[in-house]
Amino acid sequence: MTKDNENPSSTQTPRESDWEVGVRRTTSDGRLLALSPEPLTTGARAVDVNSWIRRKTEGWLDLQNGNLLFSAEFALMFFSLTILVMIGGLAMTVDYYLGHNELTWIPLLGLGGMNLLITIPWGLYMHFLGNKTVKETPPVRFNRQRREVAMPRWTEGKEYKLPFWNESAEGWAYVTVVFTIVAVFAPFMLEDATEEYRNTIIMWALVVLAIELLVIGTYLFFALRLKKKHDPKLVYEIYPWEKLVAYIETRQDIGPGLMATHTVLTLAIPKPDDPESALAAASINVGHEAAGLAQWECIRQFMENGPEACPDPKEDETLAHYKAKCRQARKEMSLLPWLSKKVGDWFFQRYLAHIITERRIKTLALKSLPEELKAWSAPLPKEQWTKPSEALLSLNQQLARAYERGLKFTQMGPVSEWQAVREEKQQQKRGRGRFRA
Repeated sequence: MTKDNENPSSTQTPRESDWEVGVRRTTSDGRLLALSPEPLTTGARAVDVNSWIRRKTEGWLDLQNGNLLFSAEFALMFFSLTILVMIGGLAMTVDYYLGHNELTWIPLLGLGGMNLLITIPWGLYMHFLGNKTVKETPPVRFNRQRREVAMPRWTEGKEYKLPFWNESAEGWAYVTVVFTIVAVFAPFMLEDATEEYRNTIIMWALVVLAIELLVIGTYLFFALRLKKKHDPKLVYEIYPWEKLVAYIETRQDIGPGLMATHTVLTLAIPKPDDPESALAAASINVGHEAAGLAQWECIRQFMENGPEACPDPKEDETLAHYKAKCRQARKEMSLLPWLSKKVGDWFFQRYLAHIITERRIKTLALKSLPEELKAWSAPLPKEQWTKPSEALLSLNQQLARAYERGLKFTQMGPVSEWQAVREEKQQQKRGRGRFRA
């Protein structure tokens, strides 16, 4: 699921005239298999293959992508590097006071500069980038009580570009601030300079640094607010569940010396004035058609049969699961492998990473959702629940019996053809019965 609709499968929906469940079509990049509108049972087992189910309640289900745990661990790795650098500086200082070596400022300043200019900034940058990604990949929500789907999209418009600010400006601003910080500490390396001369250089360097930070900070303060005001806004499109377009598309991407096959499950809301284009869409990488059917059945089973029929969200990113896994590892591993695991856990700060990930899933991802969606997600009295159509119930019952007899959804073909063959066989049976009578 992406913020924009750059994927062709996310911007185009098939023609209604030749589109029905079970249809297979060839596209310019591959082939696709239709699953909806009229979301019929496929007979596949409901399995959350790619861990897309994030939240599940009695009334609604959220699909949201992204390996949030990995991004948290990667950012916290810089925190561990910061600690290691500080320990190195502390060891050098202690060694000096013990009289083993002369204290030289250059290694200490180098270690301190590495922390201030590399590990700490990059760690913070990766952390806030992870938060930004969570906010910009909002979930698709399915409401089984209303039998509707809430699909996120971003209002049309170009991303707002900050004036006088680009990659070149960012680089020059960073280099300027780094150079000024170095100038603050440079006088300590001047062994022959007087104390007054050192203090003068340090004072002017601090003044320049304060001016730079004030100018850059003030500019970013106002520029980011302008960017927030003009950037595309997140809105949710509400659409009937039984009319949602869904299909599995398998594409082959051919490049120089490389051919890769990609399979995605696409959910789309067609534009009212142009049914061949999507008003809002989400694509889930599933890897294989069978995995796409399993992922689709998770959604369909929730909407038709309730939360008990749908898998629960994976617990891999929860702190409780991490603690349980650590206890199990301590029981099963010998001492040396277990210590190696603990070193890796510390380096990637996995305990803290799970806490951050849980916060992102339970709090941060929901904080940016529109108030209209929260009101739409409120539970309804059971007498107000929307009922499935009689046609859908009848056809699902027929398909369930056919699957029990060995019919495969992937081999069934269009539903209308399957129904025609079924009716023909029933007429033949009735005709044979009358002849024998």
